[in-house]
Amino acid sequence: MDSTFKTSLKEAVLDLISEKKADFQSQLLALQEASNADTKSSMGDKYETGRESINQSRDLLENQKVLLDRNEKIIEQTSVYPSLIVTTGALIKIHLGWIWVAASIGKITCQGSDIQVVSADSPLVLALKGKRAGDTVNFRGSPTEIFEIV
Repeated sequence: MDSTFKTSLKEAVLDLISEKKADFQSQLLALQEASNADTKSSMGDKYETGRESINQSRDLLENQKVLLDRNEKIIEQTSVYPSLIVTTGALIKIHLGWIWVAASIGKITCQGSDIQVVSADSPLVLALKGKRAGDTVNFRGSPTEIFEIV
């Protein structure tokens, strides 16, 4: 793995975020259509309950979209240059697999490799922060060795 892989990884994460944003947008449009189609019946409580459910779903989607927007900005600003220590932008290999320190995105497959994309504020990254390849830290009662940093 090298900086060209990290460039591909960054592009894959940004593509995933774009797909999720498009999905949220289509869900928001569907909720808007459902809201517009919902007409008040003689059973006012049923109407209000349905309207409230739509509003709660809309609020949830909009909050998730805000998080995606925030993560997208973080990813855009994350360096793909090689790193010697665990810091934002570092791609590290530990016993759990490959981890890219960027934003809280989760697992992504890039060029056949599974990568966990995690926030610099995650407990694991905080434990590893500033360490180098070959260093071992105690994380949650277990030794965690850094095999490689890209």
